[in-house]
Amino acid sequence: MRRFLLALVPLALVACTAAPAGDPAPSTSSLPKGDLAVLAERIEQRRAESGTAVFHTEGFASDGQGTEVRNVVDGAVRQDADGVAGSMTMDVSTGGQPKKIALVVVRDGMYVQVEGAPMPAGKKWGFYTPANGGEVSALLRGFGPSAMAGAELDYVQPRAALIAGKGSEQLDGVPVTRFDLVVDPLKMAKVIEDQDIQLQHTQLAEYGVTIAATVWVDDTSAPVKAEYRFELDGKVVKQSTTRFRDWGKSVEITVPDQAEVVPADQLPQ
Repeated sequence: MRRFLLALVPLALVACTAAPAGDPAPSTSSLPKGDLAVLAERIEQRRAESGTAVFHTEGFASDGQGTEVRNVVDGAVRQDADGVAGSMTMDVSTGGQPKKIALVVVRDGMYVQVEGAPMPAGKKWGFYTPANGGEVSALLRGFGPSAMAGAELDYVQPRAALIAGKGSEQLDGVPVTRFDLVVDPLKMAKVIEDQDIQLQHTQLAEYGVTIAATVWVDDTSAPVKAEYRFELDGKVVKQSTTRFRDWGKSVEITVPDQAEVVPADQLPQ
């Protein structure tokens, strides 16, 4: 059972929220694969053009026996020629034990602040590089395959998913189009570069876990909401939902004062 939970949660972070009970049922007519390729292309183009967004993510993962991780994440992301940067705060609860984490992701590493963690005098942040940031990278992988906020959109993948339904709705008064997807875990594993996430999806298939995903886009193809659900024997064991707003607007991603930063390999064990 522990191995199953690890397949669901790469460390201790997942991102999701339950779907509103009153959501209209989507159309169940199957649509051509080509429509998903067009949708994925338009979403990616809109994200690249906008460059920035503010997000709110909620989530949980369970082993089906009572062991559960829940979290709420708020922050902003910026995508440019140098890559993806982000600033966020995470409220994580593992087995009912809460913890607050602040995280700033930059091109060459990650600044991390964990509430209550022992730190050297005058220091507030640990800085992790790709060489020593394994645990923090695993934390980010909890968002999904691309290890960053909004990774639910990774499942809008023409090589691994099919559109099962499509419908028109409104979210917060904004007209949107909803696409419901069925994702093949094994096919998804083949398009993922990260070996740990490849293994996770292979294990999901071995355990009989199915993946469903939904994305809501506005009339400019900007994602307004994205969600995925892992289900086992008809029960949701992991779910992730992110709401997006303020696409293309200026966001603050502030790097901590270097006087308050200590390299991760100098942190107390």
